[in-house]
Amino acid sequence: MVLGDGKHHDHEDWVYEWPGNIRVELDLAACLDALHGRAIPHIDSTQPQHPLQQVCLVRGIRYTEGFGEQLRGVLPVYTRSLNARQIMSDGIPKFTCKEDIPYCIWHPTTAKEDTYRRLLGTYGAEYPQLAYQVGRACAVAGYTKLYEELDILPDVHIAEEARESGSTEIFDVIMAQPVRYDIMNDYTLSVQLEARTPSNLNGDTAVSWMLNVKQEILFPASGYINPATGEFVVPSHRGFERQYFDLTEDMNIDEHASELHSQRLSTTRLEVQLLHEPLPTDLPTVQKDLLIVMAAYHGDIDRYARLRRPVFVLSEDYCCRRGCYHNPMFAMWWSKQPRKKPEGLQAAINACMIELNILSGAPYPDVDTPYTIWWPRTAREATYKELARLQPSMLPQILHACIEAKYKDLFDELLPKVTPTKAIALAADQHRDVHFRTAMHQRIESITEPLRTGADGAWRATEYASSDDVTLYMSNKLSISTSLGRDASSGEYCDASEAELNACLPESWRSDVTNRARLLCHIDYYHWPFRQGQM
Repeated sequence: MVLGDGKHHDHEDWVYEWPGNIRVELDLAACLDALHGRAIPHIDSTQPQHPLQQVCLVRGIRYTEGFGEQLRGVLPVYTRSLNARQIMSDGIPKFTCKEDIPYCIWHPTTAKEDTYRRLLGTYGAEYPQLAYQVGRACAVAGYTKLYEELDILPDVHIAEEARESGSTEIFDVIMAQPVRYDIMNDYTLSVQLEARTPSNLNGDTAVSWMLNVKQEILFPASGYINPATGEFVVPSHRGFERQYFDLTEDMNIDEHASELHSQRLSTTRLEVQLLHEPLPTDLPTVQKDLLIVMAAYHGDIDRYARLRRPVFVLSEDYCCRRGCYHNPMFAMWWSKQPRKKPEGLQAAINACMIELNILSGAPYPDVDTPYTIWWPRTAREATYKELARLQPSMLPQILHACIEAKYKDLFDELLPKVTPTKAIALAADQHRDVHFRTAMHQRIESITEPLRTGADGAWRATEYASSDDVTLYMSNKLSISTSLGRDASSGEYCDASEAELNACLPESWRSDVTNRARLLCHIDYYHWPFRQGQM
């Protein structure tokens, strides 16, 4: 492959071939050259760029003064990055349209105070949103005088930035106001001048130190272009993890993960404390993803509605399903949300309604039809019978529900109409009432073909677990476990027992483990926790 410098480089290219699609080559060494601002890879204007190459170029532009000027106008993201670098290098770029304006003009470095003042003097009237971006830069750099010159509303994102950057004077000015507003948006990289939504500090700001939390390039990353849509498709991995915060538009990519990256995977004592205490009016700067998924897991409407992000975080969809099953009010709240629901959530809502004996939504579309309709509560026998009439396709799970609910009459009525699956047969075989075992064995003997797994997937009747797991992974990371096999609706599950146990541990128990450098503990009151006087 020929790079932007016109030289041939001896290294391996990752190539992905897809029948009927266009081949895309990704030169890994060229990506690293771009990331470090050494050379620009060859760019074919007739093809979409590989996402990894694009973020590497953006990163190189932002971090390397004078790099990538020839990319101006090639893509809007390159132009914005070049303009950001020019501002941070104390220059005033030429904006031809709103799309040329970068959101973040304070990372990886800040400009001089007078540069931001000149930027506003040049473009402030035409682009009034710049005043908030300059205000954010003032919070990072501690430019109190310039901030006080700005005619802007007290913004919660600038306040959070000032708090974390040590700009206490700016922070105090904002917090002294009776009302604060949510003007900047770090998720959409926009400044919402018209919204003027009153808000408290809620942890929705990618403060400056978070931009130094770098993720490592994941190789290989290959893909293809769908000629019908022109869309770039990555069948395996695009080379980086998508971030919900992308202020610098480079996904915080780097050749190696930063030390801060591993530190932010840890759970702080403050975050643990917030799991079992009321949320303060103004949230401190924490990694609130754990707070979000725990609120969803328990179906806590108030906490979840306040904390959630506009995009789902890891495990959140699993936990929302679990919350809908266990808290009908949470299910009702979700049913009224205009926001698009993740796959499987509507099925969980429908299951909750069935278990409450409400069949107003039946029959259900296939994609929203739940399997488990008996846990954590069972419906009345008449409800299951009516559901069988309304939606005959649900007979397998209704039969399964009859076993769990001990509805012998309806079970006997439906059994001849259903070809049992392995999970249904297992549920009957493990039931204490011999009636279900006997009837199921007779039905199976009348069937010639082998039992199939069925729509219930890998579900096992014995695998529903309460939060009483006694295995403790003594790391500093609390999480919600998610996997295939035990969810109440889709063959998946989530389990917060580890997080709950860790959050409730006495400090003395933690120090016992820390002092003895143990990473895996089983609560047996012999090996751990240690008895008084035990060495």
